[in-house]
Amino acid sequence: MVRLPRTALSFFAGVLLVASACSSSSVTWPPAGTPGGGGGGGGGGGSSASAAATVNPNDPNSIITSVLGGGVQLVGGEQNIKSFHVKVALNGTIKAAALKDLLGSSEASLITSDLKLDGTAIQGDVDVVGQAAHLGFNVPAIAFLGGQPITGDLILKDSAFYAKVSLLGTKYTKYDLGDLTSSLPISVPTAGPSTLSNVTTSVDEIRKQLDEAGAKATLVGVEKIGGKDAYHINLSVPLKLINDQIAAMASPSPAPLTLDSAAVDMWAYKDTYYLAQLEVKGASSKIGNLDLIVTVTNYDQPVTITAPPASQVETPAP
Repeated sequence: MVRLPRTALSFFAGVLLVASACSSSSVTWPPAGTPGGGGGGGGGGGSSASAAATVNPNDPNSIITSVLGGGVQLVGGEQNIKSFHVKVALNGTIKAAALKDLLGSSEASLITSDLKLDGTAIQGDVDVVGQAAHLGFNVPAIAFLGGQPITGDLILKDSAFYAKVSLLGTKYTKYDLGDLTSSLPISVPTAGPSTLSNVTTSVDEIRKQLDEAGAKATLVGVEKIGGKDAYHINLSVPLKLINDQIAAMASPSPAPLTLDSAAVDMWAYKDTYYLAQLEVKGASSKIGNLDLIVTVTNYDQPVTITAPPASQVETPAP
């Protein structure tokens, strides 16, 4: 039976692990004197209300700081967020020539046409407290993967990762989460005070780079996300900064791919200043175009995530 590539499994496992990372750390964010924090856009407590009071709703940078502070809390171990529902939608086209450059000579012969991504989606629930997640995904028909739509189910529960993919069969394959994440090309953060410090430093560095490059945040207005009012903020990020980052990640490639245009928009729930939606668009004459939308709803709503029954699980071959 065909197996999922280990790098793909590691990526999915890493996504689920980061989404559900948390602990009972007593470290708090933001530090005294800075705006931030917040609860969920669908539930909240006293900490949400007090954090919201420190944000200037007329200043998009103040709102962004609060959204980033919430992300630091989640990864760093603060349990203001108990659970949430996330939906990731991806549309666009990647040109065949760009795919061949990315895959290398050994796989280039498999690429015979542009990759159409319209309709690609990942959606599901994350139980932050229980360190569990259940996501389903669907990918449109791709020629070099058999020309059939792909669906799948991904579950993170009790330090185990279960994956079921339509191309590969009807049962889940169970993997040890630690084994999978050890092969990730990046370090997956674990929750706790040290992680909070590291993530805070990274956020500060990103904000510094954006400020120095001339990035600008504009408050567009208030719109509905998941039936709730949310502030819409447009982030104008200089193309040079984006392309410099792409070049750094592609190094030592002699001819890194570059974007011709890019747009970033963020929505934050009006009542709690927590992330509601993020949309990133990019286009390139060499690469193609992509539109990524991440929507987060149902903060702190009851979530029950269970492992699949033993009869539906198989162990991967060594």
